[in-house]
Amino acid sequence: MTADLEEQAIKAALNQNWLKAVEINRKIHQDNPKDIPALNRLGRAFWELSKIEEANRTYKKVIKIDPFNPIANKNLKRLARAKKRPHKNPKNDFVHSGKVFLEEPGKTKLIRLTRLSSPDVLSELDSGDPVFLLIKKRLVSVLDNNKNYLGSIPEDLSQRLIKLIKGGNQYQGFVKSVDRQKLEVFIREVSRSKKFADIPSFPQGKLSLAQ
Repeated sequence: MTADLEEQAIKAALNQNWLKAVEINRKIHQDNPKDIPALNRLGRAFWELSKIEEANRTYKKVIKIDPFNPIANKNLKRLARAKKRPHKNPKNDFVHSGKVFLEEPGKTKLIRLTRLSSPDVLSELDSGDPVFLLIKKRLVSVLDNNKNYLGSIPEDLSQRLIKLIKGGNQYQGFVKSVDRQKLEVFIREVSRSKKFADIPSFPQGKLSLAQ
């Protein structure tokens, strides 16, 4: 039963049906008050509904169960920053992952980063967080919103992206999955230079700018 509710809760969030997400995650919480993923989802849903105090209380429940929970700690910090800047909508810190991760052949790619930053830095990340690409000699570095280094794109793909970016292509990226020892980012081509009009950013098979 709980597994079914969890699936419904995740689906509600992906569909941005936050009222439904609150309802389902509350049911899960009633059945299991120590279900941390349900509480984190509930906090997120409250946040999206601009119910900031409810979100704050919900994340604090998580901290009582798991004082070092990275998602709850991160979002409590966001809430604290939002209170200092009441004119800014804290919901802007979240990305609607249901739309972000739509795959387009040749235009999107899920990439596992190498040369990762410290676990402390990675623990601050959440799925859907925006990331930014920065060319560094032979590699493309990936940075967070605060320009903190997160990791590097593997060399073969870095070499391709460096040529495409220098040629005028533009890309956006988001965290897809993260833990203390692994980081996957989802990269999307948002603009293609006329120079590369017939060349996909991420062809299947061997990487070559002849493709």
